Amino acid sequence: FLKDYRQIIRIKWVDIQKKKEINIAFNRTLIVPEVNQHGTIARFSFNDLCNVELGSSDFRMIAQQFRALIIDDIPLLTLKEHDQARRFITLVDELYEAKCALMCCAVTGPEKLFVSGESELNGLHKDVKDTTGGLETEVGETLGIDVAQSNGMTAGELASVQELSFAFRRAASRLKELTSLQFWKSQGVTIL
Repeated sequence: FLKDYRQIIRIKWVDIQKKKEINIAFNRTLIVPEVNQHGTIARFSFNDLCNVELGSSDFRMIAQQFRALIIDDIPLLTLKEHDQARRFITLVDELYEAKCALMCCAVTGPEKLFVSGESELNGLHKDVKDTTGGLETEVGETLGIDVAQSNGMTAGELASVQELSFAFRRAASRLKELTSLQFWKSQGVTIL
């Protein structure tokens, strides 16, 4: 697959404009590393979009300005890199809502891209203990549910892990759709 991807990019991605500046949310601008000659397809690296301070409104502006995005160098996303993972999930959600086609080069397929599998979650839930019996022990003290611990994580953090796991599955499904040839054709975008 990687060979086909690089061949498509090398052959079809010839008339590019480098470093185009676009407007994003809150009167800011973003440098797009590469844009096709028609200004309809933009190419970024994962780091360009997910290792910087961009959010849903920024991603929405990007998705509205291009009919398709190409994203290179997508790594495995784990709970340890939750900020980058959340940004990528948000990006995928905004692309999906805007019906913006996607081509990407990642270390693995969408179903294995997000490493927050049940084994990782089960390990976090295994030793959950509530040290207060679920009651507030003193006025102004944190409720027992917030004091629950599992491997050093509070119950709130555990809920966030569960939410992120669901978001991973949703994003994987959306990635499959956005990157499908059928989706590209339905949006009238061609690169092949």
